[in-house]
Amino acid sequence: MARLVIVLALIGIAYWYWSGPYQNSVNTPPVDDTKKNAEIMAQCIAQENFAIEDSARDLGENAEEVCADENGLMKMYGKWYHR
Repeated sequence: MARLVIVLALIGIAYWYWSGPYQNSVNTPPVDDTKKNAEIMAQCIAQENFAIEDSARDLGENAEEVCADENGLMKMYGKWYHR
């Protein structure tokens, strides 16, 4: 009888963990690292500006818009976030 109680207790604890804390940790969305996104954008903008100066790109192109489209980022409140 004691073994049955222990087994049922372990099953209950496993079910509680699976349905609560484990699922919450798995389903959390990834956090945007705005510093990393800013570094990506700065590097891309520098390359785009170099390409414009080197006549590989049109002068009318906005380097910031081109880089944002290439990297799937958007600027909101002065920081870069994934779309």
